[in-house]
Amino acid sequence: MGISVRQPREPQIKAVHALAARTAEKIGIPVMPSSKVMVDDEYVGAGYGIPAKSTLEAIELTARCEGILLDPVYSGKGMAGLIGLVRSGFFQPGQNVVFLHTGGSAALFAYEEAILDSLKNQENARLAG
Repeated sequence: MGISVRQPREPQIKAVHALAARTAEKIGIPVMPSSKVMVDDEYVGAGYGIPAKSTLEAIELTARCEGILLDPVYSGKGMAGLIGLVRSGFFQPGQNVVFLHTGGSAALFAYEEAILDSLKNQENARLAG
């Protein structure tokens, strides 16, 4: 299952399958059918490089709970997708799940204002609730 960070589901499936096919060809293994590629595009938000509310929540939650820094372009949106899938019951209890952290934490500095605004809004909501 992949979480798209920039484009709708169908173009992303085609792109992932094409990359998998080229890789399979290079290492001499059969190509998997495109029907095996799963993409969730619900976390793209307003577009590439624009963090959605769920992205900012995932960045904060992962930093507070795990001490892991995520960027708002790739890994933050990916983690938002993972959190959403867990909350929706997509995974079975006891099922092994792997999250690939692609780096990019240096990008956090370019999104300082959005992240600080998100933290302030969450703190205000906690105080009000």
